[in-house]
Amino acid sequence: LKPRHVPPMLRESIMSSANVMIITAFSGLYTWILALEKAPDRVAAFVLGLDLPLWVVLLVLDIIILAVGFFVDVAPAIILLTPVFMPALKALGVSPIQFGAILIVGMAVGLVTPPVGMCLNVVSTMTKLDIVTIFRASIPFLIADVIVLLLVTFVPAVSLWLPALLMD
Repeated sequence: LKPRHVPPMLRESIMSSANVMIITAFSGLYTWILALEKAPDRVAAFVLGLDLPLWVVLLVLDIIILAVGFFVDVAPAIILLTPVFMPALKALGVSPIQFGAILIVGMAVGLVTPPVGMCLNVVSTMTKLDIVTIFRASIPFLIADVIVLLLVTFVPAVSLWLPALLMD
C-alpha cells in the first residue's frame, strides 16, 4: 500500500458505503410506507385467507426469498421482506428465529447466483476468472445451500435447537 493508492481506495470505499446507505434509507422509507398502508396486516390476512397448508406457504416464501436474493443485497432484502412476511408467519405459528434462519440461508444462496451474485463478483475480482467459470464451479455448493434452505424451512428443529438449548 502506497500513499498515492489511498485516495482512490477512499473514493471507492465512500462510493460503496454511499450506495449501501442510499439503499438502507430507501428501504427504511419503504418500510415506513408499508406500515402506514398496513401492508403487513394485509399480507397476513391474504395468506391466512387462502387457507393453504403451512408447507405450501413456506415453499412460496422460499421461492420469493430466492427471487429477491438474485437481485437485491442481503441487508436491504431483510429490511424489505421482514415487515411484510413476519406477521403472517407468526400467525401461522412459525418462530421468528426460524423465519430469520430461512431468510439468511435464502439470502446466502442469492450471494452466489447471477445476475448480482456479490460473492461471485468478489471471487472474480480476486482470481481474475470470469463469473461464468466461477458460477459453474460453485454449482455443487449452490445445491448444498438449497438443501440446507429446505431443511431450515421444513424442519424447524434445525434452526431452533440451539436457541432452545441456550434458553434452558
